[in-house]
Amino acid sequence: MSDSEHSEENEIIEPIKQVSIAVQQGQRRRVMKGMTYNTDEKHGYIYLVRTREFKSLNRQVYKVGRTSQCPDTRITRLHKYTKGSEIYLILQCHVNDVSLIEKEILEQFCLKWDPGPDGSEDFIIPTAKELMEAKQIIFDVIKKYEEKRL
Repeated sequence: MSDSEHSEENEIIEPIKQVSIAVQQGQRRRVMKGMTYNTDEKHGYIYLVRTREFKSLNRQVYKVGRTSQCPDTRITRLHKYTKGSEIYLILQCHVNDVSLIEKEILEQFCLKWDPGPDGSEDFIIPTAKELMEAKQIIFDVIKKYEEKRL
């Protein structure tokens, strides 16, 4: 094969790649415009947040929460917290596991920390070291469920 034939072959391949990328980008735009989704296209999210009220009172109270969203969209649940709330962690998981994951995390937190004044999803985590431990617990529980799906 001559060099000119080889370069013609490369020129043919490049436009195909560009078309493929354009299709992917077009799909992404349609997702963001709010199409209907199947359950398998959704993602679950687990998060750890300290609300503005606890932050302003300098109280070390954190909430574990969950939500499910379609890909490439804002996690709208987190936008419902008042401005000034601090999000410490957001991790994605399979949508079918999100409730089970949250339940297991809450069970482990109940064994380690006192509940906050607002209910069973709030916990008093007094030190920075314990906050890191809380994040690790969340990560480990999600990892366990994700490994089951492999």
